[in-house]
Amino acid sequence: MLASTKVFVRACWPIATRFATLAGVENNRYPIRSPEILTCNITCKRSITSIHEEFTRNFRAFDPRRDLKNVSLHNSQRQGHFLKNLSRNFLFRHDKDIPKKRKKRIPKLILLQNPFTWIMIKIDFCVLRRVWDPEFQEKEFKFGTRQAISRVTQIISQGQYGDLNGLLTKAARSSLVRELDRNWSEKQRSLIALKRDDIQISSPRKVYFIKIGDKRFCDIDMAFLALKWAPINSIEALLFAEIFARFHREYTPHSIPEWTIAYFKVTRFEILRR
Repeated sequence: MLASTKVFVRACWPIATRFATLAGVENNRYPIRSPEILTCNITCKRSITSIHEEFTRNFRAFDPRRDLKNVSLHNSQRQGHFLKNLSRNFLFRHDKDIPKKRKKRIPKLILLQNPFTWIMIKIDFCVLRRVWDPEFQEKEFKFGTRQAISRVTQIISQGQYGDLNGLLTKAARSSLVRELDRNWSEKQRSLIALKRDDIQISSPRKVYFIKIGDKRFCDIDMAFLALKWAPINSIEALLFAEIFARFHREYTPHSIPEWTIAYFKVTRFEILRR
């Protein structure tokens, strides 16, 4: 009997253990596992704290600044200075690049000269340079004659005929003043003033070699063509001028080495276009 009882107990013991466990669960619905739960909570709290500390330590640049008001004021001042300088530069370039008054274009003059006359003049200049004046240069001579003609026209425009002394010979000065008084109006005199750049063409016409006893002279006839814009009755007009002049120089030894105007005449002066 005792043996059968032991066998029965061994067979039913697992079932009894399961029921006892279920009964314990029903009586205590919240099983005591506080050590594991506390350990888990502590671990989670430590990990979040460490992450937060690491984030704040590595990314301090993203922390909000306390002087936002001063920073915004400083940035606004810098932007204001930048825009102010930008507007100044833009306005300066705008005023510089766009002229207030557009300058009218002046047409270019073309002179067709007789080739035989051109060759003869080149030969005469070569003779003058080799025989009488080794320092003579045609280019420099033309430049000086343009300056002289420009100066004479400006003196005529200003009416200061006394300044013609030294530029014209005595006979040429008397002849020019007489012609201006007889044939030129005050308006024409004021318009005849030419700048050196207004004279587009200076063309030699003829070269003279003169000997009187021991004295030597050279005369060169020159023609000048000029164009310029000038206001006439509040209207811009294109003026054309053709001037003939004879330049005289004495090549006698110990004489003054300078060219003077022995004859001056405005052959054409008219309005081409308005």
